[in-house]
Amino acid sequence: MTIRLTDILSPGAGAGRESAGTGKEDAAAMTDYRCYEMSPRETRRYYAAACTIAAALGMLFYHNAIAAALLALAALPCKKYYRAYLAARRRSALSVQFKDLLASLSSSFMTGRQMTEALSEAEKNLAVIYDESAPIMKEISLIVRRLTSGRESEREVLFDFAARSASDDIEGFVDVYFTCLTTGGDTIVAVRRATELIMDKLTVRNEIAALTAQKRFEAKILAALPPLILVFLQLASPDYIAPLYGTAAGMLVMTLCLAIMGAAFYWSSRITDIEV
Repeated sequence: MTIRLTDILSPGAGAGRESAGTGKEDAAAMTDYRCYEMSPRETRRYYAAACTIAAALGMLFYHNAIAAALLALAALPCKKYYRAYLAARRRSALSVQFKDLLASLSSSFMTGRQMTEALSEAEKNLAVIYDESAPIMKEISLIVRRLTSGRESEREVLFDFAARSASDDIEGFVDVYFTCLTTGGDTIVAVRRATELIMDKLTVRNEIAALTAQKRFEAKILAALPPLILVFLQLASPDYIAPLYGTAAGMLVMTLCLAIMGAAFYWSSRITDIEV
């Protein structure tokens, strides 16, 4: 059973002022990987790109400034889908980096180190591979700080990380680790086995990504073809497609084409997005 954030007890009130201050800083540093909060710069870049593309499509398909403005406004609610994409990409990066953390923990456990010591050593080892902005580096630093300066319990901190990560791999590892501590199981064997399973899972995921890469590229090309063909016809033979502009029937046809393009792109993305 996975313990969620709401099930975790808050730290005791016996800590001093320094611990309380550290707790506030740690709470601000905690990242919920189930969602993605865009920075003001990312938000501005998204709105600029999305509204520009939508307005360009509006002018291309309707030759009407009002229709282009409406399409640009319609791109604004799509921000939540872009945030979901960014959150999924960050979770994927965390899962890949967690594999390296497990390898370091396994080596530390074999030398008799406890979890806090193993995490401190892992932070030094992974600093050679990742920079400070990597999700796993931020999480290791936060966990070590909460365990040492904040004096929070190991169970509370690790289950909190597992719940925020929204990763089956991390949740499974934390469950296995505390099950071994409770039942007296071999932690070294459990960590090594968890590392092997995650590596196998990542191998399968990479193979699927390689097999579907061509199809994803083809889907993008097919999504870009209708606007490109429309641009070519407008430049080469504007009289040929003139009936599609300025009439109610033409606007209906263009709207239907846009809807079919959007649906095709959506379903192609769903088909090639295979979960492992």
